[in-house]
Amino acid sequence: MRGSSGIPKSNINSTSAPTTTADTNAELKNSTEPYKRQKTRKPPLVKERQPAYLQNKEAKTSTVFGSKEMQQALSFKESVSPLSTQNMNQHTAPVLSSSSSSEKISQEKSVPHSEVKNLKEIAVSLVLRIQPALLEKELGQLAIVMKGMEDNNLRFDCPPMVEYREIKEFIGKGIMKVIQFREGAISDEAEDLLIRMIRLGCAANVMDEVENSLLMLACKAGRFALVKVLLTESPDLIKDWLNVHGQNAAMMAYKYGNSHLYPLLEQAGISPHPENPAINFYLSSFDMHEYESSDSETKEYVELFKDNNYMNLADKNGQTLLFHAVIHKDVNFVSFLCQQKNFPNVSLRDKKQNSVFYYIKQIKNPEIRTKLWELVNNLALQTGSLQQLSKYTFSGGVLEKN
Repeated sequence: MRGSSGIPKSNINSTSAPTTTADTNAELKNSTEPYKRQKTRKPPLVKERQPAYLQNKEAKTSTVFGSKEMQQALSFKESVSPLSTQNMNQHTAPVLSSSSSSEKISQEKSVPHSEVKNLKEIAVSLVLRIQPALLEKELGQLAIVMKGMEDNNLRFDCPPMVEYREIKEFIGKGIMKVIQFREGAISDEAEDLLIRMIRLGCAANVMDEVENSLLMLACKAGRFALVKVLLTESPDLIKDWLNVHGQNAAMMAYKYGNSHLYPLLEQAGISPHPENPAINFYLSSFDMHEYESSDSETKEYVELFKDNNYMNLADKNGQTLLFHAVIHKDVNFVSFLCQQKNFPNVSLRDKKQNSVFYYIKQIKNPEIRTKLWELVNNLALQTGSLQQLSKYTFSGGVLEKN
């Protein structure tokens, strides 16, 4: 005989665990906890009933896995630089699983703010050292600044350093001031310091008062390491820049006999005999019989002079644009050249050792000869080129050598 639940009456009062699904469900329904939660709950002694060899294996695996996670977390934390942590938040910060994870995450959130504050304090202290170091011409103080920046992963062209006015001035003119500490020469200490400054974001295209670039001065001084860093580690470097005398870096190296720099310059494509596009344009548009420069041609020359100092870049014969204009008796064009910001150098000589005055003297038309002489003479007076001019006298509309 069975009861209403389908179990023999003799077993209804039994203390043993129910053996059927129906009894299990009935027992769970009478429980104080919700039915669905109790139904899905695992038996409390499942782990204890597992074979011993499985328990040992699982414990060993979890221990190894935990150690790997910890090693990865530690290595990640060590690899994060002070600057990179400025942008870290709760989504990018490494997650460490522990009972106090919420407390550790809140601590990590506060780290970037303190590090940013510390970096700004460090930057201010370094900025305050720069100006006195430049004024007192003390390379040792600048070396301390470079060391501080390197140790804290700071750069001149990145925040927070770039935000200070003193740094902007230093990036533009500081390198030239370092060179001028030694009156144009570059010592071993200065070379090392300049290389570090460039690698920390200082501009490589800085120039002195006659538009000598840092590369030109390095070639003039014969500094191989500095030239190599400029050519290989400065992607924005203007390699073929000319100074106001029409000289580039290769010309500097040749002029001062630094032959050990030739391979570097040649590999970089810097020629000691570059072509002058302004001369090529002038000669290609020039008609020997009748020629008058147009407004469009004038604008073309202005653009060429703006791009580079082609005014005094000589051709293979050593003659500049002024030489060609005088030889062609082009009074208007000579007048135009004399009015430019980067004016012609009237003291230059060509490969035959003739000056522009020599070619003025060869002009037979006295009116043209006189006009050209006045233009060149006034330019010489304005630019202070009287030393070259003093070798000549003007008599009867003709320049004569003393």
